[in-house]
Amino acid sequence: MKIMLLNAGSSSLKASVLDTDDTSIVARGQSDWKGSHARYEFARQDGMIEVVEEVEAGYASAVRRFVNDWRRADTSSSSTSPTPAAIGHRVVHGGQFTSSVRITPDVRTRIAELADLAPLHNPPSLETLAAAEFELPNVPQIAIFDTAFHATIPPEAYTYAVPDEWTNDWGIRRYGFHGLSHAYCAHRAAELLGRPEEGLRLVICHLGHGCSATAVHNGRSVDTTMGYTPLEGLMMATRSGSVDPGALLFVQQRHGLTPDIMEATLNRSSGLLGVSGTSSDLRIVLDAARTGDKRSRLAIGIYTHRIRQAIGALTATLGGIDALVFTAGVGEHSAEIRASVTDGLEYLGLKLDLEANESCQLDADVATESSTGRILVIKTREDLTMLREVVGVLQGDNSANSESDI
Repeated sequence: MKIMLLNAGSSSLKASVLDTDDTSIVARGQSDWKGSHARYEFARQDGMIEVVEEVEAGYASAVRRFVNDWRRADTSSSSTSPTPAAIGHRVVHGGQFTSSVRITPDVRTRIAELADLAPLHNPPSLETLAAAEFELPNVPQIAIFDTAFHATIPPEAYTYAVPDEWTNDWGIRRYGFHGLSHAYCAHRAAELLGRPEEGLRLVICHLGHGCSATAVHNGRSVDTTMGYTPLEGLMMATRSGSVDPGALLFVQQRHGLTPDIMEATLNRSSGLLGVSGTSSDLRIVLDAARTGDKRSRLAIGIYTHRIRQAIGALTATLGGIDALVFTAGVGEHSAEIRASVTDGLEYLGLKLDLEANESCQLDADVATESSTGRILVIKTREDLTMLREVVGVLQGDNSANSESDI
């Protein structure tokens, strides 16, 4: 079967078609935009890449262009208009959903109701869904939730110390995110180490535009840094990460910040951008820090301190660590950040090989031979996790109303 996978970001869309026989990528496309124009890239199975710098921005146009380009490039089908067996959509916040589901009107409504909890992601997923239904009617649409991997977190880790009605009546609890990436990396780490997932203790650091760290034991999430929304936890590109709730109440009460202003500030104007005053792009902030810019140096210091702090806390939860995993854009490509984060973690048995770290290829171990804990750099493949989930739904492995009782 050919499965189409759509991953909507706040101003981007990643799309691919994978073959279930061998998990090969039949086609992939990406559209990124700021304002009314987008940069679009399409790659065929034969390796040919087409880039268009000025195209119409938006999820509808990105889906339409990708579907048309895939159909034009597909030579394996006798049909002039090949159709995927199903379309999988990454949905960041799934609330009480604990597994992937076929999208029905009721499921769509529930995803929309969660939009306030993931304002940068759930609304784009719904726009992408509408576009896919328009371009490919009657094709099964599957929602794959980033929160689902964290459904195994125990109550002591997901429950906030707030009145009981907040938890049981209002659903205020830690959900966790980046689950597709963490799930893939947990499995891939076991492969690279030549060990079964059972018994393996991992701390996985997904460091990209959004950042989170997760403790994984026996292949299952047992704790994570993101919480009720993707705003909690580590410092990110434009998101603040954890802030004292008292400080938030203070600026609201004393400085008149409305909830809308607070939401926009914490999600879009904080993090690396807010502290450095330079950029949300880590590469630019690193460059500024190297030239001596104090705010940029402070931003990098906070960024790496928070990650290191989380690794220590999650290792305590696990009772030890067998491997530390770096993944996503920053985790995979910034040797400088990996070196800074692991500096001082020798007490956990994590010793970075500086030369291997600088020259590493992806899916590599960059720990020294004497390190008792391994340090892995893994190229995340959310698309493979999505493919597995879509096939599971099509085969009836998951209920269309799979929700937790918590």
